[in-house]
Amino acid sequence: MKCISTLVLIFCFGLTGNLSAQSKTETLTEFLNGIINFEDATINEGTPIADIKMLAAEQAALTKDLTKESVKEILETAKDYHFCVVTVGVHTIARITDLEYTQMSGSWATAMPMGEGYVQKSGLTLKNDYLNNIIGIPNSQERKVYFFNKK
Repeated sequence: MKCISTLVLIFCFGLTGNLSAQSKTETLTEFLNGIINFEDATINEGTPIADIKMLAAEQAALTKDLTKESVKEILETAKDYHFCVVTVGVHTIARITDLEYTQMSGSWATAMPMGEGYVQKSGLTLKNDYLNNIIGIPNSQERKVYFFNKK
């Protein structure tokens, strides 16, 4: 009887933990709340960043490709907007949090601002760091920058 009671108790705690855990879609929509409008949008739980990229492209005031050659211009442009969201492929999404607090990046050849974002591997991993440490080094991966709400 003790064994069954213990199993029921373990099951209940496990069920409670699963009910309170957020899905990837919930996490990312909360992360981008107030920047991107998710009303009436369908976000695929398996590839939420791909769907969010399409919404961002539709709603952004301006969209640019992020490359080593364009990064300085993009960071200068970001000063004119309230929000700046960066995507890398369909696995990383970040937003710039502080344009004034920067650190020199050798690989990007400029001072990179602070940001926070999510990297999707088996789940979502939150990163709060300089933007270059979230989006990686310049390479052939598609990197897009979405600017929202001009100041």
